[in-house]
Amino acid sequence: MNPSVTGRCIGVDYGAARVGIAVSDPSRTIAEPRPYFSAPTALNDIVELVQEVEATEVIVGLPLNMDGSWSDSTHAARDFANALRAMTTVHVKMLDERMSTVEAERNLREAGTRGRKQKRKIDSASAAVVLQAYLNGQRDSEWS
Repeated sequence: MNPSVTGRCIGVDYGAARVGIAVSDPSRTIAEPRPYFSAPTALNDIVELVQEVEATEVIVGLPLNMDGSWSDSTHAARDFANALRAMTTVHVKMLDERMSTVEAERNLREAGTRGRKQKRKIDSASAAVVLQAYLNGQRDSEWS
């Protein structure tokens, strides 16, 4: 791992109703889903979580269309990330999250989570997929 980048990371899957959350372990190896936050309080909740887990980065999923174009959801996620940047001193980055929900659904199905239980967990499972992709990318770039 890059020695200048330390501390936990928080992954965010922004949605208009629910904001999925995941947190890395201190070694930045594994992303663990946490209970989602309600969108109206999510900014403050994430700022508190940053302090609680002593995070140094927040990774917000950027929901691009499959062709790479932007949608209303993309603009909303970017606005959310910008608001978060204004409220905290940690680095806030955005990462392409195309297919993260599909992968999260598959992971939950494979773990035996279905129906209503899956619906409650999907946002944070998606945040974990985005955060894990970021962590893997950081680790892979060290070996390049």
